[in-house]
Amino acid sequence: MERNFPELNLKLTLEQQFKMRLFQESAEEMSREQALSLLMEASRLLMIKDNIIKDLLKQNLAV
Repeated sequence: MERNFPELNLKLTLEQQFKMRLFQESAEEMSREQALSLLMEASRLLMIKDNIIKDLLKQNLAV
């Protein structure tokens, strides 16, 4: 993706790296079922976020 959009910053901020570390530690304490459930919910929320961004871009292009 970096080749297609070199102007995008795809690196995590220090705060995001910290949050990822906390998430990793939490995930290591979860059961397999809990981790799968969290993964599915995170995936669903990312898809919703994608839909919102697409809709906002369509609205912005239509103006």
